Amino acid sequence: MFNKDFLINIIKIIIFALLQVFVFNHINFLGSYQPYIYIVFVLFYPPYQNKYALLILAFLLGLTIDIFEYTGGIHAFALTLIAFIRNPIIKLLAGKQEYEMEFFTFHSLSFAQWIFYLSILTCLHHLILLTLENFKLEGITPTLLKALINSGITLVFVFIYKILFKNKVGI
Repeated sequence: MFNKDFLINIIKIIIFALLQVFVFNHINFLGSYQPYIYIVFVLFYPPYQNKYALLILAFLLGLTIDIFEYTGGIHAFALTLIAFIRNPIIKLLAGKQEYEMEFFTFHSLSFAQWIFYLSILTCLHHLILLTLENFKLEGITPTLLKALINSGITLVFVFIYKILFKNKVGI
């Protein structure tokens, strides 16, 4: 588990955490909507690599964001949860079995499947994160609206990331 890829992923975690904390946390749209670009790490993590390493790395990335923002573990929980359900969603979208996942690449997804994959994981992450941040049922409609708007903003930045690092990501 602790090989060259794991160490490269640790460096990626550090870069994404620093970008989120020092750049993207200071980008606010309409005063309260911000992108959470650090989820790119989980979205583009190669599906053929160790899924347990992904869970550990996702937890560490979320925990790092929580430490910087004093948020008590909500980022770690939300990111670890989407890392946990990522492969089942890929299998569902691509129609793959467990033994076929080591040969799977994101290139085999159609554009619509890829958009659905990004949208469902991004919306789920934001919904969990903002629900835990709000943690009351009376404001569920504003929380849902904020999660959808934040997801849209994040998806724009994910697409920009994809365009900038076209050959570097797994898609």
